[in-house]
Amino acid sequence: MRHGRMLVRQPEPAIYDGQMTDAIPNGTAPTGSAPGTAQITRELAQRLVEQVAPSLVHNVNIMDAGGVIIGSLDAARIGTLHDGARDAAVRGEAVHIAPGDEHQGTRPGVNIPLIVDGQVVAVVGVTGIPAEVLPVAQVLVLTVQMLLSQERQRDNASWRESAIRDILGALARGNLTESRLMAGLRGIDAPLQPPWNLTGIVAENQSVALLRGLREFTGVVAADINGAVWVLSGSSSALGHELLRQRLQRSGEPPLRFLIGRVGATMQQLASDAERLGALLARPGLLELVDVGSETRLDALGLELAIAGLPTAMIEDLAESVLAPLSAALNETARVFLQAELSIAGAARELGVHRNTLVQRLDRIELLTGLNLRQFHAAVRMRVALAADAARYVHDAQ
Repeated sequence: MRHGRMLVRQPEPAIYDGQMTDAIPNGTAPTGSAPGTAQITRELAQRLVEQVAPSLVHNVNIMDAGGVIIGSLDAARIGTLHDGARDAAVRGEAVHIAPGDEHQGTRPGVNIPLIVDGQVVAVVGVTGIPAEVLPVAQVLVLTVQMLLSQERQRDNASWRESAIRDILGALARGNLTESRLMAGLRGIDAPLQPPWNLTGIVAENQSVALLRGLREFTGVVAADINGAVWVLSGSSSALGHELLRQRLQRSGEPPLRFLIGRVGATMQQLASDAERLGALLARPGLLELVDVGSETRLDALGLELAIAGLPTAMIEDLAESVLAPLSAALNETARVFLQAELSIAGAARELGVHRNTLVQRLDRIELLTGLNLRQFHAAVRMRVALAADAARYVHDAQ
């Protein structure tokens, strides 16, 4: 013990255990590595100080493992060396600085090391007479440990979501064999088994709620990619998929759009479904052609997928060559008429117009484009043009 500076062993510091491992082996690791030993950045230290300081009458500082102040309500002290904190970090023990023993960079108080995974990651300091602030400092260390644990859990959750996104992205690019897919899933503690199913759920502004709800399900992993929630299911069966869809559909408001890959798929089929889903989501206007609240099989969207895979210039030409002469009202009339299976009565009802008005619009469309939409081949050409028009918008890749 030195004069005025007493070393006190910190009672039973909390030590965290368990670390996540990289999710996908062989060069397809997720963005960033799995969180290991906790680290306290300046931003986190300052946030922790601001969280706990209002409930105390004493000043609180957080120092890094080298004794440099990284969190304090006194902005002038941030970035300066605290000799007592450095001693505490080196020794792994609490350091008391008595009145009269302080010098440049230190003030009377208690400095207790924060130990995580057997390493000092920071030092928590409370200013005041050591005998008075020691109980406060000990409670404060436990509080900071709890807050750090919460931050770490959030980091782990963010890393896992990023890892899942990378796994599904690699799947869509055709970069995964089944063995590597399963190894990657084991790396995030999701040991799914074939057969597979991939489902895309399109729900505006509901991704966070959907992902939260999907955590309750075993046998699935999910991530938000290109504006949709991708759900990969293992041990896929028709019954399991139907139960999952029903529960999610009940939770969706407004109703959800389900883009369904093959149930009980092989690895080759799964990879194909992932590629199809990625292509459709890259041109999200195409999804507006899918009814809200519906369940649509990916392999039933052949025309949309064919359009999605065309060069942008060709898509533009397919749309403009037919739709350029049409007004917005005539464009909408053509779209609704085709969706109504060429039913004049059904389309008129959907548009809220008289049958004669609809017939006049169809005649006007034929005059401007040369396409009589009541005939099969003309209807197909218009359908292609409308799909190309919907595909013009390209989603920013995530």
